[in-house]
Amino acid sequence: MVTYRFGPFRLFPDGRRLERDGAPMALTPKAFDLLLALVRHCDRALSKDELLSLVWPESIVEEANLAQQVLLLRRALGDAGDGIATIPRFGYRFTTEVEEEAVGGRALFATSPHCLVWEGREYPLREGLTVIGRGDDADLRISLPSLSRRHARVLVRGLDATIEDLGSRHGSWRGALAVKQPTRLANGDQIRLGTASLVYCLVLPNGTTRG
Repeated sequence: MVTYRFGPFRLFPDGRRLERDGAPMALTPKAFDLLLALVRHCDRALSKDELLSLVWPESIVEEANLAQQVLLLRRALGDAGDGIATIPRFGYRFTTEVEEEAVGGRALFATSPHCLVWEGREYPLREGLTVIGRGDDADLRISLPSLSRRHARVLVRGLDATIEDLGSRHGSWRGALAVKQPTRLANGDQIRLGTASLVYCLVLPNGTTRG
């Protein structure tokens, strides 16, 4: 189990609980999902579209809903709410320093059953979004001219993973099929982003795989 500490707060994703100085705090379900998304991706800014897909999966909502949840979350966090920075005409970023803790001292990526393999190297995929591209702000950076700065993204939820093209110039492919919409991945899938060839792997804790 992974938890996150920032300031006087501790966030428990598995238990969907937020504590301040050890005392539980009440958050609405969507405010909790928003906080979790921002904290997990505190290393970069998240666009409004990314946050909408994380907080309201499989639903179509307006940006006003996101702005309302940001306001509610800032109020709930009090002074720490200043750590949710607005990035004009883009989205939001969590700027407070976050300390990640895991049971047994293992890092989050070390416990992830999802990974991408590129040129013989494994890149674990965390819960939530992983943006792939050649830009400096990509979570998985592949420095090839054929990749767009933000080429594609993989969304991990539990044991499920989907890939989505982000309007790239040279396209994204799962096997022989072009990725035109969020597409579910299965263990062993061949992925092509521009000229980069990757393999998606899902290894369960007992060492088995799921197709």
